[in-house]
Amino acid sequence: MTTTQDTDVHTIDEEDAPSLGALLLASAANPRHKAAVRALVDEEFLLSLERVRTALVVKTPEGRMGCDWERFGKRLYTLGLNESDRAFLDLVLSLAGPHQTSLARVLEIDDRRLAIVLRATVQLSGCDTLAIGTRT
Repeated sequence: MTTTQDTDVHTIDEEDAPSLGALLLASAANPRHKAAVRALVDEEFLLSLERVRTALVVKTPEGRMGCDWERFGKRLYTLGLNESDRAFLDLVLSLAGPHQTSLARVLEIDDRRLAIVLRATVQLSGCDTLAIGTRT
């Protein structure tokens, strides 16, 4: 008589795996980093670019995915992005840390990205009474 032994093999479905955005949010070291990551996640397009992910995303010493904002700031102008993309990322970098950019950079981004930057700024301020968006 032979018996078969069922093996419990766990596979990670892509649907069950956390998104890169969720991993980066979980590893955000402080409120500034969290606001910057939230802006990138909400914007969606730039974080989907391999060259942006390669410049920004690192594996932390704890083995988690994280953002190297300093390295990203140094590489921003080498990524082959258009002026609007760079303006948005300049503003995100200013949220994340000591990177400085002029607020006039908002002139170079569209309404959707402006709303994302404004929501991230409000999130960073800790204010929960301001709403950013279109009034109906």
